[in-house]
Amino acid sequence: MFRDAHSSPVRRVVLVVLDGLRSDAVSTFDLFHFEQLAARGASTYAGRTVTPSVTACAMASLLTGAAPERHGLQSERFHLPRATGPLHPLPKVLAEHAMPSAAFLTGMPLFMGGLAGRIGGVLGFGTSRCFGRGAVEVLASAKRTLEQQQRGLIMMHWPDADRAGHSHGWMSPEYGAAAQRMDDALGRLTRIVDLNDPSTLLVAMADHGGGGTVRTHHNSEHPLDTTIPVVLAGGAVRQGSLGPDVRLTDVPATILWTLGIPQPASYVGTPLAHAFAAMRVAA
Repeated sequence: MFRDAHSSPVRRVVLVVLDGLRSDAVSTFDLFHFEQLAARGASTYAGRTVTPSVTACAMASLLTGAAPERHGLQSERFHLPRATGPLHPLPKVLAEHAMPSAAFLTGMPLFMGGLAGRIGGVLGFGTSRCFGRGAVEVLASAKRTLEQQQRGLIMMHWPDADRAGHSHGWMSPEYGAAAQRMDDALGRLTRIVDLNDPSTLLVAMADHGGGGTVRTHHNSEHPLDTTIPVVLAGGAVRQGSLGPDVRLTDVPATILWTLGIPQPASYVGTPLAHAFAAMRVAA
């Protein structure tokens, strides 16, 4: 692993959240690009999300590094919560170190657009764009930024599988088709991002599973709801298993660690340092 944070060659992190992608869906629906990315990088199909296992809660933890009890989002409703302690949103921490952050999501209903902008501003994203209905359109919206922004964080949220799961049930044919659309977008992304480049880290992961207790939902302690796949890929990543104890909150800690930025005390995760190849200490 890196012998100190400053020896890391990573300067940019591309974070892709495949909303509602169950770990077993990868093999069941033959998600070729996800499997290939996992095989060439460091991966686990046994990661664990936060409690409750819902998108608002998981995304808040992913973007603040804090547990739900601290950031205050503990329901399915997106809103500006009242935190129980100081928070250090990931984009704001990056901005303090002169690193930009950009977020790309699907289009929002008119009544949600203002809230999405406010949340993006509170988190500290320099760029927030909501466009399209699914993964392929979100990726198209982010393409220019992916080509031009070579530092900091670029985050994309792809909701296809989650929407299909809620409408038709997890592991239904409609869910499988949605998962394959996300996999197609992942394949397109790997043609934009050079995975041999040690300066870029690509993180592909789910925020929760689904269909554990209720076929069309995911808010329970059932392992099918709480287990998530997590993949790290890039020229600095050591190929192999991430191990069985990976948590969603380890991802923001890892992002800061690879970028050489100290982890605030409010972050509860542990950097996945073992996933990275040995590097010479910078002079």
